[in-house]
Amino acid sequence: MAQTLVDGAVSQRDDSFTASVKRNTPALSPRVVDLMEKEGKYVVGGFTPLPAYIASGEGSKLHDIDGKEYIDFIAMFSAGSLGQCHPKLVEAITMTAQTSTIVNTSMRVATWPTFAEMMCRRFGYDKITAAVTGSEAADTAVKIARKWGREVKGIPADKLLVLGVGDNYHGLTSGIWPIMNPDKERDAYGVFDEKLTNLHPSKKTLLRYGHIEDMEACLEEHHSNVAAIIMECIHGHLPAFEEDQQYARSVALLCKKYNILFISDEIRMGAGKTGRFFCSEWLGDDIKPDMITIGKNITGGAYPAAFVLGNNQCMSLVKPYQCAGTFAHTPMAIACTIAALKIIDEEGLVARAANIQQRFLDFTKDWLRMFPFIEYVTARGADLNITLKSDYHNPSVTARRFAALAMHKGLITYPLDGRVRMSVAMTISDKDLQRGFDILQDTATEIEQYEEIAGGVHETE
Repeated sequence: MAQTLVDGAVSQRDDSFTASVKRNTPALSPRVVDLMEKEGKYVVGGFTPLPAYIASGEGSKLHDIDGKEYIDFIAMFSAGSLGQCHPKLVEAITMTAQTSTIVNTSMRVATWPTFAEMMCRRFGYDKITAAVTGSEAADTAVKIARKWGREVKGIPADKLLVLGVGDNYHGLTSGIWPIMNPDKERDAYGVFDEKLTNLHPSKKTLLRYGHIEDMEACLEEHHSNVAAIIMECIHGHLPAFEEDQQYARSVALLCKKYNILFISDEIRMGAGKTGRFFCSEWLGDDIKPDMITIGKNITGGAYPAAFVLGNNQCMSLVKPYQCAGTFAHTPMAIACTIAALKIIDEEGLVARAANIQQRFLDFTKDWLRMFPFIEYVTARGADLNITLKSDYHNPSVTARRFAALAMHKGLITYPLDGRVRMSVAMTISDKDLQRGFDILQDTATEIEQYEEIAGGVHETE
């Protein structure tokens, strides 16, 4: 017997009846099928999205090419944390586009020095450098850390290490990809580096996120050659928020103990997403990263921009032509960042993220009893996760099928590694938030009744 909700109360559902009644979702529309075929023919790379092609959006509502409306519970992996087409962001883009397009290399952007001062003063750092993507910002921070390791800590170049931790994501460029989990897909490109890794240098075992004993053993042996550790302080995939906090704090304290730079990757979980402006703020008042990388949602997703902020001890080592980019600190990047910060402040969105977390946890508090295929439900501010049991007896209950069924019901989420990942815009209305929660519960209630779910198997599988 399994449990579900009827008029707000937990009741029993007869699994034998559920198994005997099979349903199918509607087929994908001809327009969607046509676009999928073109994409398969002409496009490589990207992610593994659900088969919904979006034509427009406003706030937390999306509309696809067939006119169907969805509630957006992914916000493009946190980049769109201010929702689609926020009026103040649109105004900043429009005004800036009518003023200048690209200035920042052979001349100076007039707004850049004042902007740099504002960012350093606001966040308590000495210096800033600009990039375009989060991957580039992470790569830049690692590059700066390597120079610090050589010139300040005195580590020989052939022994210098920069470490990451297991299951963290920093991007897919060849400069930063080596610090992520090794797998056959990555290694097929020859993209690995024993000096930039999340493996124990001697044992070649993963430095598992949440397992501080792994990092303790690693640093006890190799601390003299480690220049920095970069990590997403609040990763969001452990069962409890406190586990993230305790682990990241312990790593930061080890960095202090061994004179190692601590770099917080705030690309996904910064800019208010976790209920504090930077996720590293959860580690305690005595912990301040030596460098932080911010991007993606720092502009509300309206323009690609990223930044590295840090203390003089490492940032002052950077000279001209060492960290720069044509589209780094453009007028549009600066304008969108200023506008996004103003929106976050004026609309109280850091507190709103904390409120979204509490509402989600309250709504799902009975789900482990109601749905036997759920391992746990967790949240970090407006970043939400449903983790499924890998050994559940019904193999048709997968993250991909769950997300696809939710899509058919009008909710966009993202399936990944046995879990359904969600990132809710901090500007979402209470009505849309609740509707999204209701669709999640309907999906969990009905998923075992479905035989065919269009989009439930990715075309590459």
